[in-house]
Amino acid sequence: MHWRSLSVNTVDVLLEIYSSIALHSHQLNSETTLQLKLQRACSILEMSDPPMVHFENESYQNYLNFLYDLFMNKPSLSTGKNIEGELVSVCVRVLHMYLDCAGLKCMTQKVVSKPMVHWVLPLGSAKKEELAARTPLVLSVLQILASLERDSFRKHISQLFPPLVDLVRSEHSSREVQRVLSNIFQSCIGPMIMRL
Repeated sequence: MHWRSLSVNTVDVLLEIYSSIALHSHQLNSETTLQLKLQRACSILEMSDPPMVHFENESYQNYLNFLYDLFMNKPSLSTGKNIEGELVSVCVRVLHMYLDCAGLKCMTQKVVSKPMVHWVLPLGSAKKEELAARTPLVLSVLQILASLERDSFRKHISQLFPPLVDLVRSEHSSREVQRVLSNIFQSCIGPMIMRL
């Protein structure tokens, strides 16, 4: 993107647009009543179902690309607007969406005082398809997180560690997720632990 031609106000507007589109796409994809109505209408009209998950993925991918490009190529603007914090926050949101799809709630969402037994059931075919559709976005998020400088990663570790741990124990449609996740633990988290 040509950052020299964009004013601070223009960047603010673009960030708001990307954020709104991503949140709206997630809300649409979360409304089961709407999805059932769309499926019914599509079956009556003999059309294929609308690609709701793909719309959500594309929305978040565009938002992440914009934030990451801004973070990497415009440090002066990035610092003043806390682009790093927003980038990490969106990455965590995407990880939570993936974990929800995999049937896991992140451990930070609910702290229980006494241990409870949880059974991990295999995913159905529809959920496996959704996970497969979400995999490229999660890979993108993991690659962004792996590219953060050590101090940046350390600053956000309290936000990042719980969903990353849950990602270790979740079912994946691609071995690539495990490979990139392993890289994050070896190159980002491991050195922090070794310094303790």
